[in-house]
Amino acid sequence: MRADVVVVGAGPAGLASATRLAEAGRQVLVLARGNGFTHWGAGAVDVLGRIGGEPVERPLEAIDRLPEGHPYHLIGQDAIRDGLAWFSRFTDAAGLTHAGDPDRNRVQVTAFGTLRPTCLLPEPAAGPGTGSGAPQGRVAVVTFAGFRDFSAALCADHLRRIGIDATPASAPLPAWDHDRYFTGIELARAIDDADFRRRLAPGLARAAAGAEVAVVPAVLGVGRGHEPWADLRQLVGLPLVEAATAPPSVPGLRLYAAYRARLEALGVRWQFGFPAVGVERDGDRVTAVRSEGASRVLATRCQELVLATGGVAGNGIEANRDGTLTERVAGLPVDGFEGRMAFIGSRFLGDHPLGAAGVRVDAELRPVDASGEPLLANVRCVGGLLAAHDPTAEGSREGVALATASRVAALLAATPAR
Repeated sequence: MRADVVVVGAGPAGLASATRLAEAGRQVLVLARGNGFTHWGAGAVDVLGRIGGEPVERPLEAIDRLPEGHPYHLIGQDAIRDGLAWFSRFTDAAGLTHAGDPDRNRVQVTAFGTLRPTCLLPEPAAGPGTGSGAPQGRVAVVTFAGFRDFSAALCADHLRRIGIDATPASAPLPAWDHDRYFTGIELARAIDDADFRRRLAPGLARAAAGAEVAVVPAVLGVGRGHEPWADLRQLVGLPLVEAATAPPSVPGLRLYAAYRARLEALGVRWQFGFPAVGVERDGDRVTAVRSEGASRVLATRCQELVLATGGVAGNGIEANRDGTLTERVAGLPVDGFEGRMAFIGSRFLGDHPLGAAGVRVDAELRPVDASGEPLLANVRCVGGLLAAHDPTAEGSREGVALATASRVAALLAATPAR
């Protein structure tokens, strides 16, 4: 097999990079072990939510406070703004409009009744008439009868603790074929159906009676963009705010489906479920990517390679017993630790040093050695694979993904195919 550019990984950075490279005219093949962070995340775009554990209000202004070598310092604010602007255009075209301003963070309601900082929110999660994203006035927190993944009482209790006038309630579901047990995805697929929504709306309206806004689990449709949410909101006659729930993320699945549709329209090929396991080289260039196949290892020849495999959590980096770390596709050097105990933090739910492990790159996203010299001329690393940042602890996963995708598209769009 042959491809102009091979993108390894199907998380936020891989999907955005593949889409932007294809839009720039490159012939792209995506190799992916499995689904990426879209299926885990809340469907929002986190640019920079925390520094040193403290919340950030203005993410772009706060970048100057990040340590030297952070991906944002390498690629610059122009790439960050371009990535966010492109994402907004992409989601608008896909019927998945996101609300927000890159210059100021908002908050997103979660199923636990917490308010997580983020930058761009899916419109169903944004809330009406407030720049912050937090629900205002009298709030009904409504679950759906029989849905086990969202406790209205828990969510409302925590919202009250932070000063929001929230009351729990439950809405009955119309008769359907999942009376005993169902998942959020199954409920979202049912809500895709217009007749199901018409039968659901009266019970939801009664459950939220007297409230000015209703917070509901993020399950208001999965296959038709934001249309089911908008339709149900009109039927109920009340603003509906989707609260982020446990994975798999329905808003994330909507976004993933939009990426897949766009990539297919651009003619991008996929090899899904057969991970990349190595590369072939000629001097300082990668000439082919090896990946698992049904019965043998396949070699895909390429001109450029983009690694978007994530950090340790994304299986892009392997931690060894002796404390060393290994990048799993091209064998690139990874910032390591003196021993295995240095991987972890002092608190289970606190920051862990392993989260910031990654591959060091130059301003052109090429992997570099200890002296800063490029190791491979035609390999670019993007997203969570990059060193000197912890996307979970600092809340920067999608921002770094989109910004590095912007940078790699600008670099490789100008590179002629050989």
